[in-house]
Amino acid sequence: MNNLIENAPSSLKRQLLGDFLELAGEISKDTIRPDQEQQLETEIISAALQAKMPSAALSRVAKYHGLPVDLVQSIAQDLLGERGLDLEAEEFAKAIAAVKRIEETTEDQGLREWKLQNLARQYKRSPSQLWSCYEKALVNQAVLQPLSLKEFKDQHGNAIEWLVPGWIPKATTLLLHADGGVGKTLFVYQLLAALLAGDQWNGYQLKKGSCLLVQCDEPGIVTAERMEIRGIRDTADLQILTNWQAESLPRLAKWIEAKRPDLLIIDSLTTVNKASTFSENDTEYARPLLHLRDIANDYGVTVIIIHHSNAGGSARGTRAIHNSVSEVWNMKRGETLTERILSVEKTRLGRPPGDYKFQFDEGDFTFSYLGEAHSEGDQSVATEERIRLWMSTSAGTPYAAEEVSEQLALSKNTVRKALYELWAKGLCNRKRDTKQRFYSYWVESTLWQAADLADPSDLSRSHPDHLPDHLEKPDIPMASPASPPSDPRNRKEITLEKSKNSGSSGSLAQGEAENTCPAGIQQL
Repeated sequence: MNNLIENAPSSLKRQLLGDFLELAGEISKDTIRPDQEQQLETEIISAALQAKMPSAALSRVAKYHGLPVDLVQSIAQDLLGERGLDLEAEEFAKAIAAVKRIEETTEDQGLREWKLQNLARQYKRSPSQLWSCYEKALVNQAVLQPLSLKEFKDQHGNAIEWLVPGWIPKATTLLLHADGGVGKTLFVYQLLAALLAGDQWNGYQLKKGSCLLVQCDEPGIVTAERMEIRGIRDTADLQILTNWQAESLPRLAKWIEAKRPDLLIIDSLTTVNKASTFSENDTEYARPLLHLRDIANDYGVTVIIIHHSNAGGSARGTRAIHNSVSEVWNMKRGETLTERILSVEKTRLGRPPGDYKFQFDEGDFTFSYLGEAHSEGDQSVATEERIRLWMSTSAGTPYAAEEVSEQLALSKNTVRKALYELWAKGLCNRKRDTKQRFYSYWVESTLWQAADLADPSDLSRSHPDHLPDHLEKPDIPMASPASPPSDPRNRKEITLEKSKNSGSSGSLAQGEAENTCPAGIQQL
């Protein structure tokens, strides 16, 4: 019946309307029928456009005149269509506006849920259906305004700012998952202490910053004791929030917008999501992570979410959890009771994927970085120091990783990793020419002061043996052959484990010396 009425021509619907009115006794054969129909049409339009609940208002009109509800609603759709309007679209817009008012004005979670349930009942939908429509409407209402590449770079910048140099960028979301008892929370607390004090974390210098700790996983007395063990002072720029739930994300966003902390720690995803109506295996369970991603991007805060691993070693729950964050780290036990392996499973801007070894000290709850899990830590440190000392002999002269590899008889991969570590620890600078895809590295010298080091890319001021004929030599394998090496007769001999000084870089005149890392993961 509904489909028959809906698909009937407008003229037939209005004929039926008149017949029903005549049967109902509202008009007689000698009455001017068109006038009565026009009056009823006016009532229908008024109910459809002016009422808060158009469907309910049309039902009342139908009941008052003794007409079928389906007929009145279908006529209303036609009448609005003649005016370029859509009855369902009008009703949808009013429903979305009502949900938005509830979200923005009702802070009490229980009362907000109550109002949403009542609203959903009025629209003959479930709360989850109404909420799904609301979220999709927000996405659709976003202004579509593409940017040119230049505008995009001007808005977002060309360089990454780091919370932990070489490990964790600012304004990103990181999920750290592990089994219970492995020490994931203690690991994050060590990072937290370094941030609050502006100290080093395993040799990587952090800028002093502030933090909001959302701790819903461990008892308050445990948190207080661990802050004491970490030496975090009462005057530290740290705020602690307990008994918080993900439903309060809008309020959290307002607080972060006002206070602008550098770091937000959430421990754990399970406890802040315990009021969720979705199972941990449902895709919708990961929805708060998408909101946290937006908060990180909008306010420049780094978000670390602590989570649990499943029996297979992956992040517990739906795969959407993994997909909704920018960085995913997994911590597990190593070969000994105190060894920990940190696996970078996913990264967009931070630490390259791989396994990194840490030693856990049960006395002071600290994690000491030992290097990559499949390499000798002491050897890696020795290689870094060897490269640093070699570059120091020509301080201020930029070198490509390939040159360092050739001169010190080390593999390119080893040199790239070592240079990355030296840069991340602040022991050397790096720079990438806008015309090249690779970085050049150099070590500062106390002998080269402001005027002499005004621009390390100015090769006329660089080391006298650093010749320009080597500048086009790529650090990353290219399709075209590399430029021929410099004439060794023009190079100065340096005796250092069979090494020659052959300073090289890309053409650096157009680049900028890097204190921060350019966007994107770079192959070192």
